[in-house]
Amino acid sequence: MRKLKSDILLLAALLTCCALNGHGQDIEANGIYYNIISDTQVEVAPAYHEGVNHYEGCIILPERVYCDGVNYDVTAIAPRAFWQSGITQVQIPNSVTTIGDAAFADAEDLASITLPLGLTAVSRYMLAGTRVSSVVLPEGVTSIGMGAFEDCSSLQTVFLPMTLRRIGERAFGYCSNLNELYSDAATPPQTAATAFEGCENIHVMLPDGATTRRYQNDDAWSDEELFSLWIDEGLATVPTMQQEQVGENWTALTLGNRLAYKIYGPDGYLTALTAADRYYLPIGAQSTDYLVVPTTLMYDDEDLQLVATAEPAAIEEIKEARPEGDLTIKGLDGTIYIDGDTHGMWTFIYDVYGNLWYERPAVNNCINLPGQRVYIVKVGDKVRKLFLN
Repeated sequence: MRKLKSDILLLAALLTCCALNGHGQDIEANGIYYNIISDTQVEVAPAYHEGVNHYEGCIILPERVYCDGVNYDVTAIAPRAFWQSGITQVQIPNSVTTIGDAAFADAEDLASITLPLGLTAVSRYMLAGTRVSSVVLPEGVTSIGMGAFEDCSSLQTVFLPMTLRRIGERAFGYCSNLNELYSDAATPPQTAATAFEGCENIHVMLPDGATTRRYQNDDAWSDEELFSLWIDEGLATVPTMQQEQVGENWTALTLGNRLAYKIYGPDGYLTALTAADRYYLPIGAQSTDYLVVPTTLMYDDEDLQLVATAEPAAIEEIKEARPEGDLTIKGLDGTIYIDGDTHGMWTFIYDVYGNLWYERPAVNNCINLPGQRVYIVKVGDKVRKLFLN
């Protein structure tokens, strides 16, 4: 097994197709391994070889992977998938609804993570032993499992959703620098006696006076040696954002400041909720604006909202044939046309999210795909970026 890439999984550099392999996983696509769990779904699998998990660097997981004519939805991350790996950042797509026990445990360089909006539970030991500093749990999460953040000594700020009902044993055990807890849960979550073992002097921010009184009357949350209860009055720091293009296919937003951020797409729908230091937006065919709103979950500061723009690089003559010897590749009216000498070649077609849409031996043919998208077409060693109208 080759060592996996340490850089961001940029589409332009990842033109290998998925393949079956002999290491216990069903699919390898763009340096990530997957197990097939249904006719249409896969889970992210570990990358162990000789006792070492070889994932490293910044990982942006895709929503779909392609293999043998099927586009599989990425819906889960297997237990211990990134355990003891060298990953530094993780961005999980909203297609994922389940993250297994200890999925990121003891990945000692993991500093930031964006969780999917459909997550309903934080699994046992999910991020234990990492160096994440801020985490926001999306609405819909009802429980935090045993040891989920145990020994996260860099963890300072956690945002808990309205839906949270239970915090398990040592969930935040020995998070020695945890000092800010924003809880939007109107009813105090049922909290195990050891949930915050080894912690002290945590400032708990709550939405209003009525909620604060409920926490004051709760046996666990009224522990004045551990918690001090406050009413949230807005952002404690001023949000900042820097933006830079990473390769041809991603715009990176530098966020942080121990805040959470809601990111809305051009359609107005919530795309992500993140407290990660960096968040990556895909670059499409046209300039796309995303609304970035700082939040404490209880309070969205729309007066300080920011606009991020995913600006595509120039695509020259995107509707014209591009000669390359005897081979031309062009896109028009939802169809990709390949003409010329394709003997012995294969065709691979990706979208800008890294999803493989087409994989076949190359012939002179017409390939119909959804329009109003950018595709990267590889025929043999010839690569073209095309916009289908």
